Amino acid sequence: MKKIVKIIGILFSVLLVLFLNPIKSVVAHNGFDEATEAANIVSQWNLWMVVALIVILMVYVYQFKTEEDFIKKFAFFFSALVVLYVSLGSPLHVLGDHYLFSAHMLEQSLIYTLLPPLLLLGLPKRLIAPIIRVGLRTKILSFLKRPLIPLLLFNVLFSFYHLPLIFNLVVGNSMLHNLMHLILTVTAFFMWIPLIPMVKELDKLSEIHKIGYIFAAGMLLTPACALIIFSDQSFYTVYSDAPQLFASLPPLEDQRTGGIVMKIVQEIVYSTVIGYIFFKWARKEKVDEIDALPSNFTVGGVNQ
Repeated sequence: MKKIVKIIGILFSVLLVLFLNPIKSVVAHNGFDEATEAANIVSQWNLWMVVALIVILMVYVYQFKTEEDFIKKFAFFFSALVVLYVSLGSPLHVLGDHYLFSAHMLEQSLIYTLLPPLLLLGLPKRLIAPIIRVGLRTKILSFLKRPLIPLLLFNVLFSFYHLPLIFNLVVGNSMLHNLMHLILTVTAFFMWIPLIPMVKELDKLSEIHKIGYIFAAGMLLTPACALIIFSDQSFYTVYSDAPQLFASLPPLEDQRTGGIVMKIVQEIVYSTVIGYIFFKWARKEKVDEIDALPSNFTVGGVNQ
């Protein structure tokens, strides 16, 4: 147990340093000269993050290669690291932090919508379950027993964050911006835990309830996306005042594109999860029906 906690602490520290590191693209408009750095966007690949993620992947393989369904879990975990790097270590991060609201929304949709389920499906339960149980025992995570709370927590925070007054204030300050990203990332993971519970105490939802939960998550984000998509004015001065990299994508169109991107990525992920839950549910019902048949049940005179 102590060894597992130590590994988690090291990995979390590495990612936290990379996330809060004020070098280059992470500072979000504050301390970054957009006018002079625009030509260097394509070269903004975080090589240190590549090294850190490779080390994390090697530790993961070394520690969990004997796990049941390791290949499947490895595929999910590797995909999660790729999503993390594309979001925070590639030029997309620079574009999203300094130039394009649409790139910002793509980055957010990857981190808040796609990363949590991939990571939760990729991490072995014996790694996460002890931490969650400690949180439940100390009542820090007891709110996760009521799925409506994490569902509302993330979606309400996300919607408030995109109110123009709050957004322009937060994104214009590097410390506030990184702190808000961290809060939204954590609450996004909380929102996904009722769907992918790592401990029995949090397995509260049936398959039909999980489908309803995902539908509700999609509906809660719709007003914020609709406001961004159908607005006739540009809300976010941190982007409208930045150098315009593409003449075909002025601030208002960039803003509308951002709302569309967020909604499309969300719908793709949520529809995939709903489909997976539905077919898993159908297979389970079919197995239960077969098990319920009497032992002397026959088809065409042949005992089944």
